[in-house]
Amino acid sequence: GVSFFDLRVRQLVGEKIGMCGTSGTKFPAIREHMKKIPFVNMPLNFESYPSDDVPRDAKAYEKALADFKRGDVCTVFTPDDTHYEIALAALKAGLHTMVTKPIVKTLKEHQHLVEVAREQGVLLQIEVHKRFDPIYNDAAARMKHLGEFNHFTSYMSQPKFQLETFRSWAGLSTDISYYLNSHHVDYHVMCMQGIAVPTSVTAVASHGIAEKILGRPCEDTITLTATWRNLKSGTTGTATYTASWVAGESDVHTQQRFFCLMEGGEVTADQCHRGYTVGEDGKRFASCNPLYIRNVPDKKGRFCGRAGYGYRSFESFVEAATAVNNGDDPASFDADLPTGASTLQVTAILEAGRRSLDSDGKAVKIVYASDDSDMPMDLA
Repeated sequence: GVSFFDLRVRQLVGEKIGMCGTSGTKFPAIREHMKKIPFVNMPLNFESYPSDDVPRDAKAYEKALADFKRGDVCTVFTPDDTHYEIALAALKAGLHTMVTKPIVKTLKEHQHLVEVAREQGVLLQIEVHKRFDPIYNDAAARMKHLGEFNHFTSYMSQPKFQLETFRSWAGLSTDISYYLNSHHVDYHVMCMQGIAVPTSVTAVASHGIAEKILGRPCEDTITLTATWRNLKSGTTGTATYTASWVAGESDVHTQQRFFCLMEGGEVTADQCHRGYTVGEDGKRFASCNPLYIRNVPDKKGRFCGRAGYGYRSFESFVEAATAVNNGDDPASFDADLPTGASTLQVTAILEAGRRSLDSDGKAVKIVYASDDSDMPMDLA
């Protein structure tokens, strides 16, 4: 919300901002909470769907979309199993659409959204802000000059108390791999563009802790092991992506790091430990990361988070959508942004991991039209 309120201040989006949920009765409390936003000269007005007196309307997004026009922008930050339906409606309405990761849970749904976006001539983009982190971005650029791919490993976790917040959907509409592995899978796919493609995935999971908290079956930690094929030589690379939501509390909310070994060197980055720590009376010791977003105003009370990679993710989407409205081809952004077309491999890996878990660890192949293609066609 703050990002789009500031984008409105900068006149990068129009005056009208809509916020849509399923329960209109929550909006009075949301407006009251927004009064705590500390920035001066930042109007916080928005139109809400459904209206404040409606207890629940799961189709409120249809009215919201009807109130906007072709060429406007829409962002979808809803439970994973609702992404496809809402994004499809937004694209068919002619809106440039950004969907939080994972864009959808199956390759077929992803392919269909890409097809509809192409037919409508609009931009389809995933919100995966790691791409815009200056350190991760620099690392990706360096990898491009280190030859062929050999091995990648990533880890990302959240503390187990977060499961209480996720109780309504954790382990039901999605899993921890879709929720967190999606970040580093997307990042790795971006880094490997033109270098290698994923060809198969196996997955394993641990259990026990989440089940005690939620009172139902739910994986604690999921590890995907992917085999990659180097496009130039045909040689093999490997990758492991691990995600967990049963970690203990620490100096950061989310652990997140990766290591990548290439033919000509290696790269390591820890996104949550940037050498900046803060200790305050009455609060836990914290490793802070203002490179993501800065919610502390400057001396004059102004918002100064525009350089954050969380903000840049939205800004890039709005800038690209504006460019498309002015005549640019949406496909021209495939090389630089996490568009629907450029992230098909991400969904292929995530769905293959889920299929592998559901078949007791069986390897799932990612099928391409040819050895030269980087567009996954199916899973087998």
